[in-house]
This record gives sequence, structure tokens and C-alpha cells, in this order.
Amino acid sequence: MQKNLLKDIDFEKPFVYFPLGVDPEANILITAPFFTNQIEVIRSIAKSLPVGYTLYVKENPAQVNREWREISEYQDIIEIPNVKLLHPSVSNEKLLDKSSLVVTIAGSSGFEAAFYGKPSIIFSDAGYSLLPSVHRVKEIENLPQIMRTCLSENVNSDDLDRFLVLMEKNTFDFDIREFNSTIQDYFFHGGYLVDTKITESQMKEFLENNKTTLEKLASEHMKKINEIKSSKLK
Repeated sequence: MQKNLLKDIDFEKPFVYFPLGVDPEANILITAPFFTNQIEVIRSIAKSLPVGYTLYVKENPAQVNREWREISEYQDIIEIPNVKLLHPSVSNEKLLDKSSLVVTIAGSSGFEAAFYGKPSIIFSDAGYSLLPSVHRVKEIENLPQIMRTCLSENVNSDDLDRFLVLMEKNTFDFDIREFNSTIQDYFFHGGYLVDTKITESQMKEFLENNKTTLEKLASEHMKKINEIKSSKLK
């Protein structure tokens, strides 16, 4: 990786950005079951690029938690024409800022792209797909046309503002990362081993020690459900 994944990038030439998703992970396996082979997805994106564009593919820094990919996988990506494989240390923010278009299977980069005024293409249903700048691919043969449409459009910042207001109205404050960390500490040895047995006593201890948090979650969900019911009755 140190020798073959690029760190010095030419940001002046037009490019499309594809951040690799962590593999294996539910984010791809469950939400985009027909696009789990990321190398084949990269091939399809590269074939769909308009003339003059390069595809920048960046390894995910979090992949180390699942162990880095096989060398053969990196070699396969490097050998795809018009594709540059980037080192995980390359700035994600700069790639988002300098790209012409962001493509992701099921990651948050499609949402982050909107903050940089860039359109995005996704291969799964996501909460942020309500944004007009986000384009969903369901059939791979439509990718070239969708890509051309994206590259010719301007992202309206007002759409992002309206979406954020909608999110604020329909969500509540909760630190999901901290709660996930608590779950991992109880059952999954830091999140890196999932093939562990969960005993009844462990579950009882977890539920008891996190009773306040879980009751808050239930209460907030019921509050939102009742608000939606009331609005429909009006």
C-alpha cells in the first residue's frame, strides 16, 4: 500500500471520486445487496465516465478494523483503465471539494458531497436521497446517462438548507456513536469480533445498566410517532 497507493494527487484535472466502503459491513451487504462487489462497481463507473475524466478510488482508513484487503484486490483496482487508487491518508475533504462528482454505494459521502456543492450517485436507498443532487442507481446500464446528468447540473444550496430543517424537525438529539460503543464493549470486544455468544445474564446486565438511555429512546420515538399521527388527523 505504501508503495503503490497514490498520495500525491493532481487536483487540477477533472475527476470523479469513489470512496471504498468497509468490507464486509452491513452498510453494503444489507442496503445494497446487488452491488456488494466493489471492484465490479468500480469497473462500471470507469466505463461510464465521460471523456476527459479520471476515477479516483480511495481506500477507507477504517478498513484496517476488518484487516486490509487482499493484495490481489488492490492490484485488480489499479489495473482498471482510467482508475487511480489512492492511499487512505489522502484528505477526504479535499477530494470532496475538488471532485466533479461523488459516487458511493451506500456511504455518507453522498450526503457530505452536498455540503461541498457537488452532486452524488448512490446505489442504495438512503435518508439523504431526498436531496435533488443525489441520484439513485437501480439498473447499472443507466449509470452513463445518470453520470452525464449529474456532471451538467448545479447543486442548489437551498435544497440542503431545507433538508437540514426537515431533519431537525423529525429527529432528536442522541449520541448513537457512544451508544454503539457501549454495545460493542458489552458484546463484541470493541466491535472487531462478532462471532461471540451473548448470554442471558449479559443481556440482563446490559438492559439494566442502560435502562435510562433505552427508556429515553423509546419515549422520543413514541413522541415522534404521535406527532405524525396528529398531523395526519388534521
